[in-house]
Amino acid sequence: MANSSLERYTGQPLAQAESWANLSEEDLRRRAMVAANARDPEELWELTQAYLFLHGTKGGKGSQGTIGVYKRCILELVEHWQRENLLRPSRDAGVLYVRRLETVPNPRTGKPLNASTIEVKLAAARTLYKALRWAKATEANPFENVSPAPDPTPDWEKRKPYSVDDVDKLLEQADPVLAVMVLMGAHGGLRISEMCSLKWSDINWSRGSFTVIGKGNKKASVTMSGRLGEALKILREQPGDERKRFKREPSHILPWNTERARQRFRTFCQSVGVVYDEKAVHGLRHGAGTRYYAQTKDLGRVASHLRHENIQTTRIYAKLADEAVKDDLKDW
Repeated sequence: MANSSLERYTGQPLAQAESWANLSEEDLRRRAMVAANARDPEELWELTQAYLFLHGTKGGKGSQGTIGVYKRCILELVEHWQRENLLRPSRDAGVLYVRRLETVPNPRTGKPLNASTIEVKLAAARTLYKALRWAKATEANPFENVSPAPDPTPDWEKRKPYSVDDVDKLLEQADPVLAVMVLMGAHGGLRISEMCSLKWSDINWSRGSFTVIGKGNKKASVTMSGRLGEALKILREQPGDERKRFKREPSHILPWNTERARQRFRTFCQSVGVVYDEKAVHGLRHGAGTRYYAQTKDLGRVASHLRHENIQTTRIYAKLADEAVKDDLKDW
């Protein structure tokens, strides 16, 4: 599926929303009903994005990352609900969709989705139906009171950090681009979306920090480790022709979008013998939190560095650090 709708949204969000909002009530209803009856994924997405811009909690400040995720989830729902009437879904359609997500393995990983991923898909599906109700195309609310089954696995068991030895092994064989990526996560604690959106202009060399746009489009300053600073300087000095082989604006530090960066890092881990499965790129961030807590025993500092809003999230790293100590003592 082409990303034309997403591009139109991010390029002209106000005009896109106005094109729907300026319709008469009857024309809005008719257009939405035609889209649902025809199962037109692009038109349904345009309706949803207009609703998000006009009535979503983030309004016109919604992040492009969230918009992209919602689009993929809604297109996936329309694809999976081939036997459902979107305007009059069957009684248990919503809960059956969630139970399927819980039990059918993900083709990419071979494992069922976790509860947090299902929650995101649910949020997108609910937004689609909010948009359809806004247009008065339906009164259906198939995902009301639907939630994924609780995950019995403790949070710290789901967090798989890369160890210091893993990071060192990666850095020993990393080229300048991969070295920066590894250190952005393992030292800076950045998420993959933050890594890929970071630009050279975001770096404050005199202060040894850089500015990131995190979840919810929130801006924050992140301190660079000495090693990350040096890796960035090495990458900055690479010949221009070397960077041109990557099809991306030279203003970005990493030459890949998030999906390509994920694929590149997976291949790199496999090539150097570092386990990628269950850790993924996000395991670098978990490694940063675990290492910093083990060093400081200060949840407040770790929360500040990782930009956690709720310190309860940070407590996971205390448990991970304890587990790391157990592993360290096994061979004493």
